[in-house]
Amino acid sequence: MLFADSHLISTFAARFEKLLKRMNTFVAYSIPIQGLKSGMHRFKFTVDKAFFKLFEDSPVETGEVEFDVTMDKRSDMMVLEFELSGFVGAECDRCTAQINLPIEDSRELIVKYEEEDVDEEDEVVFIHRDAADFNVAQYLYEFVVLALPITNAYDCENDEVPPCNFEVLKLLSSEENGESPSSVWDELKKIKDN
Repeated sequence: MLFADSHLISTFAARFEKLLKRMNTFVAYSIPIQGLKSGMHRFKFTVDKAFFKLFEDSPVETGEVEFDVTMDKRSDMMVLEFELSGFVGAECDRCTAQINLPIEDSRELIVKYEEEDVDEEDEVVFIHRDAADFNVAQYLYEFVVLALPITNAYDCENDEVPPCNFEVLKLLSSEENGESPSSVWDELKKIKDN
């Protein structure tokens, strides 16, 4: 029984240590709001591979995205405008090569002050009026994921050094021109006939 308890304690300790590390990492993504005057304020954040690793089952593993955040601080709320641009690592849907997929987007987040704990709503977050800072890490992550395009492709063949898999693109081009490469089924039929 002692072994089971010590194993449980070590598992808990490892998870707690991981949580503390994650929290300390996210401190860099906090906006100090206590004592900040009303009006417009600007902040810049960059997220990269190390940032994306902090989120379990993230659809983004690599990349570098820059955020330009404009905050309009008012007496009863804050309105944050997030402008993001950069790239994420992805597999091209056309040629299967690893590419740096460009992304760009803008999002708005409204933060209202509330004396009691209130559930968040879509695009509205509630924080206590006495909060010293507002951590935006979760929102940076979500906005990157929301900016992902439906298809992982762009005009990468125009890059100075194209990452394209030209063999796959050549096969696709020959299919578009009416040339049909031998299919897997044709090859299986040959094996069957032997």
